[in-house]
Amino acid sequence: MRAITFAIILVLSMGAMAAGAAAGPWVFALADTVFVSGREIQLSDLSETQLPSSVADLFVFSSGPPGTTRKISRRNVLRRLVSAGEASGVSFRGANQCVIIRTGQTLDPNSLRPAIRRILQPLVPAAQPGAPATWFDLELPKQLVASEGEDLEVRLANPIRLEPGRNHVSIELVGAIENMNFPVTVTLHQFSETARAKTKIKRGDSLGEQMFNWEWTDLAVPNQKTDFYGRGGIFGVSSARTIRSGDYLRQCDLKSTPVVLTGDTVELLVQRGAVSVSVRATARQEGSIGQTIPVRNELTKRLVNARVVSAGVVKWRN
Repeated sequence: MRAITFAIILVLSMGAMAAGAAAGPWVFALADTVFVSGREIQLSDLSETQLPSSVADLFVFSSGPPGTTRKISRRNVLRRLVSAGEASGVSFRGANQCVIIRTGQTLDPNSLRPAIRRILQPLVPAAQPGAPATWFDLELPKQLVASEGEDLEVRLANPIRLEPGRNHVSIELVGAIENMNFPVTVTLHQFSETARAKTKIKRGDSLGEQMFNWEWTDLAVPNQKTDFYGRGGIFGVSSARTIRSGDYLRQCDLKSTPVVLTGDTVELLVQRGAVSVSVRATARQEGSIGQTIPVRNELTKRLVNARVVSAGVVKWRN
């Protein structure tokens, strides 16, 4: 059966030769054993004679990791040439089968750790004033494959700013023989403040930072007690519930503090083009800064929707 298959391939090869009569005869001398350092095996790697440029770079297969061997026969080579339409004029010599041995070594990823940390450091955000230093740790693959004796350069394939928690980045190893990419998990530890109530806070009380004890918290560590971070969010808000002493402040505990109450007399700023005038109005709904509420223009007795810009001041743009 194998003889029949090989005969069919030879017939196909002869047909390809006839179709490409312009190509001259050439010899493929299959080596008995070859040593390769790259991942991709080309036809020129297997021949003991120089090949025509049209077939020398023809891809055969991938070699595998260092220390592994593969075998290829004349029949396999001929089949590859026929598939590529490059069998015209070929004749075979040398071994019937070639053993391909992949050289190289398994690289300890930890040896790259200092270089990886160095290229990642510019992507680390600065720590907040007074906070513990921001830092990160790395999760590397268990092993990497690199060509033997290569001088490798470590690069960042996707330079993106690191965020608190887990980040997935791609590291590129650039060598004289081949390049490779591998994934690295970067866990960034950045700290922000969380708030714990010093005493009981009643629902509706306006909040201030003096009402809380502030603790630096690692944002990379899941926190089931709070999702509120930073003192900046404490201004202009009130408590949406009663907060017990020692409770952590959460986002759901916050509501905007109204600076205009229903029935308040407010200053209504009316702007028409470049002209702005001020009239007296009555708020028909409470509102916080930035919120739009209905007010009654006491000059025209009309209801208009105006945006709260500060305590006692709303603005209507016509």
